[in-house]
Amino acid sequence: MTDARNARATPDPLRSARRAVHAGKFRQAWDELQRARSVQETAEWLLLAAMASWRLGEYERSRTAALQARDRYRTVGDLDGAMRAENVAAAGAFAMGELDDAARGFTRALTLADSRQDDFMAARCANNLGNVEYYQARYVSALGFYRLAIATFEKVQAVGGLAEAWLNTAIVSREHGDLPASRGAADRATAYADRAGDARIFGQALAASAETAAVAGDIALARVQVKRALEIARTHDDVLAEADALRINALLCLWNAEHKRAEDLGNQALRTAERVKHPWAVAEVERALGEIYEASGKLPLAARAFDAAAAAYHRMGAPDRASLMSQRSQSLES
Repeated sequence: MTDARNARATPDPLRSARRAVHAGKFRQAWDELQRARSVQETAEWLLLAAMASWRLGEYERSRTAALQARDRYRTVGDLDGAMRAENVAAAGAFAMGELDDAARGFTRALTLADSRQDDFMAARCANNLGNVEYYQARYVSALGFYRLAIATFEKVQAVGGLAEAWLNTAIVSREHGDLPASRGAADRATAYADRAGDARIFGQALAASAETAAVAGDIALARVQVKRALEIARTHDDVLAEADALRINALLCLWNAEHKRAEDLGNQALRTAERVKHPWAVAEVERALGEIYEASGKLPLAARAFDAAAAAYHRMGAPDRASLMSQRSQSLES
């Protein structure tokens, strides 16, 4: 009886950090982890640090901590912990533009998830592999992974996971040229994010919906949606989403012939993306800046922006996208 009371009384130094991560309060989680230095070499501390760091845009720190966590979990034979750490480490590689390493890591995590019959983690890994395929412009394959993720998230009733997978479906469908499918997927993403109480994904889905609305010619709706998306990103320290909302806002100004405003917002988006050293975000913003400068008649600046986009795409292993940007740059110089 005494032992049981003592066990219940033993303090859990990671309790607050764990709750903050699960609640999506990642800045608070990081602060709590700094106060729990007595356990900072444990596998769970490292994994929580990796998860919080990723959400705060500290991708290299996240990946390093996740790999350390994975190795510690492996040492004690904790396959569940190793699987989760492997997935976070792969997410870090993905954000840093190391797509081959990311694909290998997600595949290893998926193999562990299948062996453990962990449907939720299998769905997450499928969703992440879809993202790798999308970055490499393999749209059909990406959508196939998202369909698998959606079906599995539905099986385990993971509302937050459904929000993410439908968000990704909306983005890829738009780039693949299917605007009705993109609109429908974005609506599903916002609905599931609202049900899950996930403001970050809700804001990202609003931004995706705004870009689709703009491509379809509804600039007024797009402006309302992207303004709200930007507010949410800033409220929740979602730097990557902030850069994306600024990029979309810049394009809206371009399509409304507000060239100077478009340039200002585009450069603000670039500074934001560079702050978190995210190659994909940098490439996407440079691509948008190229279009803005080209429309303004500033062809040397446009060519330079397209070249920068090509370099970023090439660095992260997206050769088709890099080639397209190089061609656009060369067309301005001929």
